[in-house]
Parts: sequence; C-alpha cells; structure tokens
Amino acid sequence: MSGKKIKYCSINGCPGNLELEGRHVFKFPKKYDRWLQWIRGSGRLDLEEKGLEYSSRNCQLCYLHFEEKWFKISKRRVLHPDAIPTKFGKDLILSKIR
Repeated sequence: MSGKKIKYCSINGCPGNLELEGRHVFKFPKKYDRWLQWIRGSGRLDLEEKGLEYSSRNCQLCYLHFEEKWFKISKRRVLHPDAIPTKFGKDLILSKIR
C-alpha cells in the first residue's frame, strides 16, 4: 500500500475523478463569503446545511472547475485566493477536449 491519500472532486460525475492522481484539488474556503460563492457556483447547495466547518474540512474541487486565469504556476499549481469555480457541465467538457 502506497500510503498516498486518495483525492477526489466533490462534484458528482466530474471527469477529473477518473484521473486525479497527481492532479490538484483545492479545499473549500474557510471564509464564509467565499465558501458561499463556492457552494453556489458548484451547485453543492446541500453543503449549506452541513456548514462551513464540515465542507472546508471534507470537500474539495479539482483544478478542472477553475479558469486558468486563477492559477499561478510555479513548482506547483497555486490557486488565487479570490478564485471562484465557474466551469461545470458543458463548459467543463469543452475545456477537457481542448
């Protein structure tokens, strides 16, 4: 057993879940306003009931849900603190094809 923690995207049916080994995932923010934008943007309104603490500890989104403008690429992919996920459904599929 490798001891690596399994990463997964909290969006049901995300194609990124098939190839997340070595890919980047980002935990839901701990600041309330940004957290609310993430759950609304991602359509995960069920997380509002579970609360900020639960989702910031247990939920994450993969890199596929963010536009490239939100990343700083150096030795690793760093997400801008103001980033909001916007790529879902058709937008996500089209970006995977490119």
